[in-house]
Amino acid sequence: MSSTVTIDVEPARRIGKLAIVAGKLVVTAACFWYLSRQIDVKAVSSAIRLLDIGWTAFAILIAVIQIPLVGLRWRAILDALAIIGQRISSISIIGITAIGLFFTQVLPSIAGEGIRAWLLVRRGVDWRHAITSVVLDRGVGVGLLVALGFVILLLPSSLAALAGYRDLVLIFYGALLLGAAIVLALLPRLTVLLNRLRYLRWVEALATDARHVLLGPKNLAVLGIACLIHALTILIIWSLGKAQGLALPMTDAAVLFVVMIGIAVAPISINGWGLRELAVVTLLGRHGIGAEHALVFSVCFGLVLAVASLPGALAWLLYPLARINASPGAAERG
Repeated sequence: MSSTVTIDVEPARRIGKLAIVAGKLVVTAACFWYLSRQIDVKAVSSAIRLLDIGWTAFAILIAVIQIPLVGLRWRAILDALAIIGQRISSISIIGITAIGLFFTQVLPSIAGEGIRAWLLVRRGVDWRHAITSVVLDRGVGVGLLVALGFVILLLPSSLAALAGYRDLVLIFYGALLLGAAIVLALLPRLTVLLNRLRYLRWVEALATDARHVLLGPKNLAVLGIACLIHALTILIIWSLGKAQGLALPMTDAAVLFVVMIGIAVAPISINGWGLRELAVVTLLGRHGIGAEHALVFSVCFGLVLAVASLPGALAWLLYPLARINASPGAAERG
């Protein structure tokens, strides 16, 4: 009877995953179809030809520099959780990170995170700790995006009004930050309660690990590197504005960062494609920038990240995939 259930459930799960991916593809395609009806193809071609190669190359360079920084942030999280010690070098962690970021560009983002966890397991870490570290790394990035976004939208910027939706976004971000602060403050009591519930013990373990990362001795390194990564993303956006001859102050670039990365994080389309372009065209269009230039600007941002991820493809070809057995200490932790 149990084998029959397994046969019935597995195809249903695969169909569900395919349906989610298909739904994201539909959203992405629908956004680009809508934009194609609003733009002049010749004007788009002209905007592409006017791109400054130097500023575009500078943006790609900054995006490449972000890769080892993401790896070092993840390394700090792994150290905070005492998962790997000195068994795995920082170079290996950066290599795994580059591979994960490459697959994030060519596959749904969750696939890239899964590749990171899998490669860490191949280096001898147990699955629970590998997945936990990746989840916390992603969570730190998203959490700081919300915190920085709340501050950025309070800055004097012509784009900060968000077409009249700024107050709504501020309320939403403020509620998220307040909720996170309350949960963090009550975490010791919550973990005791969760540990009593058999099916929620994994939540208790994740919450305890999150507390070690956010409040432990490595918190300044984790949060500091994460802030630097976001600051470099703002610099990339500003540089692409310069490449197109757009007069974007750094505060406007910061607002675009909140919009563009916030949309990319939302699991609605394929890595934010389509929705990001629609949001940028709408936002910049209200400030006198043509739809064609805004579309090229947003697409260039996505392409810069894609090109910058190519070192991950080389790392994937060269990375040793032979499994390394876990050390006794790692086995005990698992």
